[in-house]
Amino acid sequence: MTKTKLCAVVKANAYGHGAEAVTAALCGTADLFAVALIEEGLAIRVAACGKDILVLTPPTAEDEVYALAVNGFTAMADSLKTARLIVRVCEKYNLPLKVRLKVNTGMNRYGMNVQTLGKTCKFLQGNPWVHVVGMDSHLCECNITRAEKQCVCFERMLTIGKRYFPALNAYLGATYGALLGEKYRFDGVRVGLGLYGYLPCKANETTGVALETVKRLDLKKAMAVYAKTIACRTYQFGGIGYGEEKAPERSKDLTVIRAGYADGFLRQRENGTDGWQTQAGVSCMDACIRQGRFLQGQYLPIMTDADEVATVTGTVAYEVLCAATRRAEFIYDKESSFCGR
Repeated sequence: MTKTKLCAVVKANAYGHGAEAVTAALCGTADLFAVALIEEGLAIRVAACGKDILVLTPPTAEDEVYALAVNGFTAMADSLKTARLIVRVCEKYNLPLKVRLKVNTGMNRYGMNVQTLGKTCKFLQGNPWVHVVGMDSHLCECNITRAEKQCVCFERMLTIGKRYFPALNAYLGATYGALLGEKYRFDGVRVGLGLYGYLPCKANETTGVALETVKRLDLKKAMAVYAKTIACRTYQFGGIGYGEEKAPERSKDLTVIRAGYADGFLRQRENGTDGWQTQAGVSCMDACIRQGRFLQGQYLPIMTDADEVATVTGTVAYEVLCAATRRAEFIYDKESSFCGR
């Protein structure tokens, strides 16, 4: 058991896994949920069963602050300007709002520097409508040397924040931070990728992640994506799908599979999907053509490991997962992994 709280990140439709279903499944485990957009928060509000929902993107307009407050979400304040906007709207409508302070420790995406943090805390202190509950930052690279520098910076900024808000709780680490040990966990961790069976890095000296930690976790990949075979045919003449006229390299037997770039898989032949080596040409929007003959109407696995797809296509598992169920039917199996088709 641990006192570290779990903030389950279910943004981007729970990394493609279905936000409402994932939220419902984790409701008894997670302490709060995090999304990127207000609309994503609204989509999981019922499934969250009253647990706090943190919207990670700072608000920039009155209507956004109003929506955050009226729905009981927690907002992220990344600047004095954002804090002033939040206070103005909350006072205008007599609405309370919980706020977390976002500080910049080296990622330079969102967040205040040391000077701005002090001014923002002083501005928000004692406001009857805005309740500052926490402070957040984010490790920007799976590199232990850089993570240590960010951690020191975060501790310094947390000291400033607690001068104004002694009960402030702190979140620095996402999945990578959770792997590094207690020092990086503070009061809680925001776990995204790890929830779905993937790790953001390998265990080695550069990352600082211990191999024993990875082995102990023994993560299982939650998603497998299947596609239906639509047609089986014999090559006659011409090309294969779009592109120049070209005969099959191996077999004249061809199978059309109902998955293409509109379903989140790259148009290029080497797109990393399961069995891409037999792909006879580039994918079409809604289908791809493979060499070989399968049973018509059969479902074939086309994505069982996002890491493998990412390696072939030069990206990261996050991107693959978010795209791979773009037009899928979602089927959940409590005994094994999530399936999309």
